[in-house]
Amino acid sequence: MAYRKTSFEKHVDALHSKGRHSAIYSLTGRTDFKRLSRHFNMMTKRRHPDATYHFFWFRTGDSVTVCYTGNLFLLDAVDDFMAKAVDIGITGTANEVVSGRDKELFTGVLRQRLSKFTPQPLQRSFGGSHLGR
Repeated sequence: MAYRKTSFEKHVDALHSKGRHSAIYSLTGRTDFKRLSRHFNMMTKRRHPDATYHFFWFRTGDSVTVCYTGNLFLLDAVDDFMAKAVDIGITGTANEVVSGRDKELFTGVLRQRLSKFTPQPLQRSFGGSHLGR
């Protein structure tokens, strides 16, 4: 029987393959996950229509790590969104951990953050962009 990757593993793979520009943020305080993804998608379509991306969030103890990878238009979109997300109450705080084009730095920070992944019983512990089949 062939091994089937979990959706968690598929998200991590997608982060590595969806572009050269990347950002990782740490969110603290109350975070509304439905609004996090819905508002980012809407804002990107309206203000940054040329941005292509994959995003993935997961719980890391008492914070949430949000990762984005995509084309060169992505980083401005993420900066705009994170400032707005705090202003409108989608999350308490949003701290940039890494942002730019350095894939090795992104991969190292992602690996370190993934080691802190902490699933919560009866709560969503990760999510992100639609993966397709």
